[in-house]
Amino acid sequence: MLDYAVVVATRNRQDILGSALRTFSNQSRPPGQIVVVDRSDDHSDVERIVADIAASTSVPIRVHYGEAANLPLQRNQGLRHVTEAITMFPDDDVLWYPDTAAAVMEVYESDEGSLYGAVTAVDAHRSPVPLGDEVPDRRVRLTDRPLIMRVRNIVESAIVPQPFEVFGRARSAALEPAARAAGLRHPLVGTFGGYRMTLRTDVARTLAFDPVLGSRVGYGVHEDKDMALRVLASGSLIAVAEAARAFHNTHPGKRAAGFSYGFFHLLNYAYVCHKIFPSGDRSRKVMDRYLRYKLALYRLRRRDQYDRDVAAGAEAAYSELPALLERPVAEAADLYEEICRRALDRDR
Repeated sequence: MLDYAVVVATRNRQDILGSALRTFSNQSRPPGQIVVVDRSDDHSDVERIVADIAASTSVPIRVHYGEAANLPLQRNQGLRHVTEAITMFPDDDVLWYPDTAAAVMEVYESDEGSLYGAVTAVDAHRSPVPLGDEVPDRRVRLTDRPLIMRVRNIVESAIVPQPFEVFGRARSAALEPAARAAGLRHPLVGTFGGYRMTLRTDVARTLAFDPVLGSRVGYGVHEDKDMALRVLASGSLIAVAEAARAFHNTHPGKRAAGFSYGFFHLLNYAYVCHKIFPSGDRSRKVMDRYLRYKLALYRLRRRDQYDRDVAAGAEAAYSELPALLERPVAEAADLYEEICRRALDRDR
């Protein structure tokens, strides 16, 4: 049987972290270890939470102070402590059902040829455990409504297809015959959400999470899609564990100031596309239309100053994209830093 570890990158989420860690440690198929990489303002508080939970479980739980407030970097730091074959990367506001990990591991163990480089869990819309008074109310977003999202995805796919999805579906379709020839029948996808993400440890280490994507906005933006697309680009597939349920108790706090939120959503999207998509590929050709569509959506949301700041940040990022996309990929990370420095200096 394969073994697995859980790596949790966290920052200032003490109000939900304890509940999340309990569901990770109380699995019907327990992890070999849980590694917490924390960059909270009060690290000692996180150490206390981890110690309390570690005292009530046989699963080893260790906490490390993050080298920086940078989600991709924190995940890479956690990976250095993993000795297990599979690593699961739930967010710090995710709650698992008791059999979530077992369902994921069943998919990996069915794949004797290691064709699946990653396996994603599925969304659950109800918490597996009672949420105490200390847990913040979940932030409910439009994207949390399955029917609305199905309709939206159909419309967007026809009119403004997402480049990530275009590339992911094409790569998955190209790789699928090998999996079917090997007798594997699990559903396949072209991307995944980071809170449902699991990877073969050797794949995660070889590809590594890109710290550029969290270098200026610590929680990272599109770092999960970046990893998913690079898994496919490397020749591995992403399978779905349909019985593995993950409840994302989306934290209500703003993850970034408005300008930064809009700026990095567009800039990081373009940076990921530029890194991964081959010249002339359809996924690259539909990128500008999709980013202009996102920019238009941000401009429509003008209810308050935060929304206006989001739109301003997105516009600032879009204005920088020609320079980024014309630069060789090997130079993209350096230009990314130059763009951030100019934009953030201008926003002060």
